[in-house]
Amino acid sequence: MDEKNATDSDPFERVDYRRFVAWTRRIEREAPLLKRVLEKAPSMRVLDLGCGTGEHSRFLNSLGCEAVGVDRSEAMIRKAKEEPVQEGVEFVLGDIRELPSLLTSGFGMAIALGNTLTGLVEDEDLERFLSGLGAVTDRGALFLFQILNYKRIFSQGIRYLPPNLVDGDDGSTTIFLRLMKQLPRGRVEFCPSTLKYDPERDPPLMVIQSQVITLRGWHNEELRHQLENAGFEVEGVYGDMLGGTFDPEDSHDLVVLSRRRAD
Repeated sequence: MDEKNATDSDPFERVDYRRFVAWTRRIEREAPLLKRVLEKAPSMRVLDLGCGTGEHSRFLNSLGCEAVGVDRSEAMIRKAKEEPVQEGVEFVLGDIRELPSLLTSGFGMAIALGNTLTGLVEDEDLERFLSGLGAVTDRGALFLFQILNYKRIFSQGIRYLPPNLVDGDDGSTTIFLRLMKQLPRGRVEFCPSTLKYDPERDPPLMVIQSQVITLRGWHNEELRHQLENAGFEVEGVYGDMLGGTFDPEDSHDLVVLSRRRAD
């Protein structure tokens, strides 16, 4: 999830996603599906929406793609550029609702992984994004996105995601928590927080950072309707980035593959 709330602050300024995500294992797990989708794309020019620290853009570039990553968070784009940027990779700071003003057209594939689309809170935000996506992609271009399965989250009253723990060399443990509160009209109050546990300190537990972001818990049916209205045909709905079957009551993720119509 790399889109920030509609405020002047950057809620990801102090969240080290590069540290808390096991990127090597994640890319290895997602690679087969990404490769299968890429094989069906009309070109090797790929748009990475909500690119965060740029790991997916770099992976796609390693497959021979020209990859352009877009993120609204200055902190994420800055961290993406801390590592050497390969030829054929570009990182752009900007709002994904403004794609035609940020990019030249001609993309054969777009991805939005890691809950990015939930930052589009209003129906009009999603409509504007999809319209812009249609403007910068080729006819027949593929769009693959992944969000959490919010139908499961809402029906089961889930209030948090599994915590991530990273042990430090000094004996401390850094803990990344993601708490959620359900709001009316499909909104979710999302609270990503970083804690540090150091048994040698008093008190041993410290809050390093904590933010509150309002997200939209989109359901499969809502997204399908918006995609079709914007000229995209849904080709596949999966329950994970392995391409597994989607169960609205049980799957952790909602992964959708769509294609821009040729007409």
